[in-house]
Amino acid sequence: MKHHCLSSVIRFVFLYPLAVVFIVALSACKLIPENEPERGATTVKQDQFGDSFTSIKYIIMFTLVGSIESLLSVTAVDSLDPEKQSSDLNKDLLAVGVCNTIAAAIGGLPMISEIVRSKANIDNGAKSSWSNFFHGTFLLLSVALIPGLLQEIPLAALAAMLIFTGFRLASPKEFKHAYHIGPEQLFLFVTTMLVTLATDLLVGVAVGLVLKVLLHLKNGAPFRSLFRAVVSEERDGQTLTLNVRDAAIFTNYLGLSKRLKSVDDSIKRVIINFEDAWVVDHTVLDKLHGIANRWADRELILDGLNDHKAMSDHQLAARRRVREGALA
Repeated sequence: MKHHCLSSVIRFVFLYPLAVVFIVALSACKLIPENEPERGATTVKQDQFGDSFTSIKYIIMFTLVGSIESLLSVTAVDSLDPEKQSSDLNKDLLAVGVCNTIAAAIGGLPMISEIVRSKANIDNGAKSSWSNFFHGTFLLLSVALIPGLLQEIPLAALAAMLIFTGFRLASPKEFKHAYHIGPEQLFLFVTTMLVTLATDLLVGVAVGLVLKVLLHLKNGAPFRSLFRAVVSEERDGQTLTLNVRDAAIFTNYLGLSKRLKSVDDSIKRVIINFEDAWVVDHTVLDKLHGIANRWADRELILDGLNDHKAMSDHQLAARRRVREGALA
């Protein structure tokens, strides 16, 4: 689930730092007075710089936290969508950035994509982005026309709605489903949830990502292949074979995904051979399974998994290849 989101987060952090620096510098310049008073100049200057660094901290925090949480929410909602539609994360990130810039310019607060509201949309039959449009429109009209009535809504009622929706997102059947896919999935799920509750969403997700990478390394994934898929191609008429080496995991799936999206129209069968891959994780298998279901005029075959040990009996459970002489 996290592969595309992680790649978008990496692009955000490394491709847009100049924008953050510009905003930080602009804010710092505005907070430092042009003419300092003669008396107590040192104290005033220190206070101003302290305020500047506090502002810088919150600017960076809102920029990174808002963007990353939006990407994580969109990815989670895609997995909940009964229509199995795939969102454009780049478009979503651009929309969040533009809207936050405009909102800040007129004195508003930053906004993010929010999974609770999106889950409520899905539960009530929403199937397209128009649900978000009307959701926002109704909120705007309510705030503009009946602010007094909104203030009469008990906070306890709002809290109860959040708890109810949150419980449905992490209900007992979700724990059972995670265990059915594999014990390691349940471990990651529970650990991420507990750390998120104890700290915040970003720390929880970061811990979950690190743990999953460590598990892949433990299961034999070479470090060099963590972020780069090693894929060779063979073509025979209308059949294209992609031989994946080392590992096929969520952190390097983007390369394989891009190659599948660029397959020539003349190709009618794509075979992905995992015979030389030490680890094939659940995320990759789940994504490839989804692509196979969406392809109407092309066949996708996953091959070379017979010598791999599955983490559970689930069809899409993670698999690792047992080294010769090692115990399974």
